Amino acid sequence: MDFGEYIKAKRTKKNINLTKAAQMLGISSGYLSGIERGKRSAPSNDLLEKIADVLELSKKEKYQLYDLAAESKQPPALADDLNYYINQNLVIRDMLRYSMESQLTAEDWEKVFTFVKNNYFY
Repeated sequence: MDFGEYIKAKRTKKNINLTKAAQMLGISSGYLSGIERGKRSAPSNDLLEKIADVLELSKKEKYQLYDLAAESKQPPALADDLNYYINQNLVIRDMLRYSMESQLTAEDWEKVFTFVKNNYFY
């Protein structure tokens, strides 16, 4: 599922028509339709936040929205929330580069993720 399809699926699941959703977001229905049909690029973070609020997305769904928005850009990008976090924490950049040079596998990253999940809660 791509970015626009994701928004449309969440919107229709909430029984919000395109015109009403656009009004709630403060944008034109044509603009929202263009986003949903993949004719418009992903909007600003401010509008992504509004979309998440209007669609009452869970934290997990909101992160998926951010990731799909970033992936829809040309070239694909990293979600802005992650980009900001990485840039604010130099040790993360160092860790990622070290991991890249060490050629950590998906299995290695799964172990790191499991450790973090088991020891730190949000």
